[in-house]
Amino acid sequence: MVYTVSTLSSSIRLSDYLTEQRARLDKAVIENASKKHADMGLALGAQTGATTSFRSEYSQLESQLDTNRQLVTRLDVMNTALDNIHESNADFRSDLIALKSNSNNLKTASNLAYTELDKLTNALNTNVSGVYVFGGINTGTAPVNDFKSLPGGPEVQVEQAFQTFFGHSIDDPATEAIPAKGDPAGNDWETFLDSAGFKDIFGADWTTHWSSATDEKMTSTIENGVTTTGSGSANEKAFGELAEGLSIVAVFGKLNLNTEAEKFITDRAVNSLNSGVDKTIVIEAQNGAIKTNVERTNSDIIAKKDVLNMRINDLENIDENRAAVELSLAQTQLEATYAITAKIKDLNIMKYL
Repeated sequence: MVYTVSTLSSSIRLSDYLTEQRARLDKAVIENASKKHADMGLALGAQTGATTSFRSEYSQLESQLDTNRQLVTRLDVMNTALDNIHESNADFRSDLIALKSNSNNLKTASNLAYTELDKLTNALNTNVSGVYVFGGINTGTAPVNDFKSLPGGPEVQVEQAFQTFFGHSIDDPATEAIPAKGDPAGNDWETFLDSAGFKDIFGADWTTHWSSATDEKMTSTIENGVTTTGSGSANEKAFGELAEGLSIVAVFGKLNLNTEAEKFITDRAVNSLNSGVDKTIVIEAQNGAIKTNVERTNSDIIAKKDVLNMRINDLENIDENRAAVELSLAQTQLEATYAITAKIKDLNIMKYL
């Protein structure tokens, strides 16, 4: 029996073989470039689901880490603002105590107090990328009004409270005669500064005259099932006490007062500042503790990511040496196939007749 092979059948077989070698080369090139299996489903089989699950979990951890890092940035900014608030007011308190022994120096302190009120407002209106960190859950709006804002801002409220209590404006000559305390009718500075009409400006009516912040603060999820405070609030009692101490000096320190009244107002302002500074330091410490907790959580997340990355690489990564050999072989065999195909195309029966 004589077997024959036609030129057509040879060409078809070589064409199929050429396609196979081309696909093998493409696969080898991809694997050498990516260092991973070109076809995960084919290479991993039943383990494809595992690597998909690992990648999904890895992506979730990355997203959580990004969120937590943004939170750390906000907490850092809050810490800086709180540090500036307590240090600035502590320094002003010290200056106020030093000025107490000198008559008429309360007017100098008055100018400084206005500056400190501006600093307090600016610190509480601190924002990160448009997020006001002391806004509570109302983080899209600057929470604190300027002390001199009109109409009906805090300074206006303080002056109106004075006029309502004493029956005349603060710039009336009668102001100089107001005693520090002990007036039988209660028309003295002590009674006024303890009155609801004045105290409520910095307490019960704080959100009416000063702040648009909410008492409720943002919460942030820092890992599965764990949440933490993610913002501050300008409504903390500490800030009201600082504002009260500064306002007393700013508004009343510029008036013509008798010596005893000056000393009493200075003492009252110092007391408010003492309490406000102490409470601000406590808030700062609490904020620092939250930041430490978030950073510790971030370290745990990074460790989990590293473990997942190792498991993903174990499944998906190829042996680079083997891949290099496969690429070399695929190139060699493809070149050989091209050479053979070219020779077959050159065959012609006329050459043998």
